[in-house]
Amino acid sequence: MKAIRTVVFFFIAVCLLSGGAAAQDRAEKAGMGYSIFGQSYVGIDDLNEALKGKGYGALSDKFFSVGGGGHTIVNGRWILGGEGHTLLGDAVVTGDVTSSLMIGYGFFDIGYLLFSKADLNFYPLLGIGGGGMSLNIGEDIAMISMDEALDNPNRGISLSTAEFLLNIGVGLDYLIAFGRDETGRGGMLLGVRAGYTFSPFSGGWSVGDVEVTGAPEIGITGPYIRIMIGGGGVAVQNGS
Repeated sequence: MKAIRTVVFFFIAVCLLSGGAAAQDRAEKAGMGYSIFGQSYVGIDDLNEALKGKGYGALSDKFFSVGGGGHTIVNGRWILGGEGHTLLGDAVVTGDVTSSLMIGYGFFDIGYLLFSKADLNFYPLLGIGGGGMSLNIGEDIAMISMDEALDNPNRGISLSTAEFLLNIGVGLDYLIAFGRDETGRGGMLLGVRAGYTFSPFSGGWSVGDVEVTGAPEIGITGPYIRIMIGGGGVAVQNGS
């Protein structure tokens, strides 16, 4: 609960501080869509301890992040949107066994423009959503026959967990306008986002529908930095 209160207080504070923001070219409404990719870190020390205790190699806490999202700007200030990401980590081979961890999550975002000038926007974001992790451990085999698969179906195991997630971050983006008239403009969007994703409550692990007991309690928690590439348009107010 302390982590949730910290997020809420931070978001309220940055919105209140916006009273000192620079004079703005306010948009009445805007819509943006984009691809997002970058790097994320997830705290998996407890999971690695469990893996190493059974003779498996440790997984990296660094993941390549790829996803997409979009948002709209309403009333010249408020940002409403959503985003989804897949986090891919390096596989680790231990003898004839390969271990890998894949993470996916999505958020509903609400943000507030602290600064907007000449199509350059800066804003904090609060995301509410969920996601999960999938740990896959299996034999390192390039190819097998149908007979081999049927003779030995238990060649690997996949454990998964689902979690409620929060995301707090900031974004900076710029619209490179290719078309412009008195009603608005549109073009290519470039931007960057950085922040921290965390799980207030750790989810339990399962294999299919079977609950796994004694598993390490870890959450999808850690910082990230990502690049945004996309496009959109702005409907301007008062000819701005």
